[in-house]
Amino acid sequence: MQSTTHLTVRCSVHSPSGLFYMKGGRLSALFHSYLCGRIAAEWLIIMNKKSQKLQTRDFISVGIFSLIYSAVAFIIGGIAQMTPITFPFMPMIVALFTGTVFMLYIAKNSQRGAITILGIISGILLFITGMFWMMSAFFVVLGIIADFICASGGFKSFKRNMTAYCLFALSPMGAYVPMAIMPAQFDEFMSKKGDVSSFAGVIDSIGANWWAIPAMLIGTILCAFIGGFIGKKLLKKHFEKAGIV
Repeated sequence: MQSTTHLTVRCSVHSPSGLFYMKGGRLSALFHSYLCGRIAAEWLIIMNKKSQKLQTRDFISVGIFSLIYSAVAFIIGGIAQMTPITFPFMPMIVALFTGTVFMLYIAKNSQRGAITILGIISGILLFITGMFWMMSAFFVVLGIIADFICASGGFKSFKRNMTAYCLFALSPMGAYVPMAIMPAQFDEFMSKKGDVSSFAGVIDSIGANWWAIPAMLIGTILCAFIGGFIGKKLLKKHFEKAGIV
């Protein structure tokens, strides 16, 4: 007589679907293959979600790349701000040259929180080196938003990664927006920096002309777009390995 004992079969891979119920102790090979295949798929989805989160070992890589990005941005930005002529173009020049670094950063650190950490580290370094506080705030806030944009595409969408970079590249504008919206506070801040009389004219022009900040924003976005595409071309192999399309 056929046994009617209820048996429980547990697949070796544990998941929400890993526990199955059957009667008579018989389970067809086809159905068993389907169930184990489903379990494996669910396990891969769970592991993929975990891989998008920063692990302990990832923080070292994130820290190193954040310092590299900050160093490149600070050096290029510092050179651009050395003369009154190039002073207004600093955000654009930085956006053009840091595109490759940012794209490589995403390819190597495609986890949620990586860009947020980049923004926080950059903001802290800027604040420590004596930059106006709004620039640090821009890096932190735009870093969080850029992180969300990249994560929404799983860090695999080049269009979303590019959008995130164009937004993040506006962070240095935090040093120029105060010239228009809080000129008195910015002038007081600059007076503590020493003799900046040679820059007084260009600073006043940026604050006085309504079109100056919008023009700088548009120019920075365009340069970021170009810098991002240059990064894509230079890092084609890295992008292919990371699965970014």
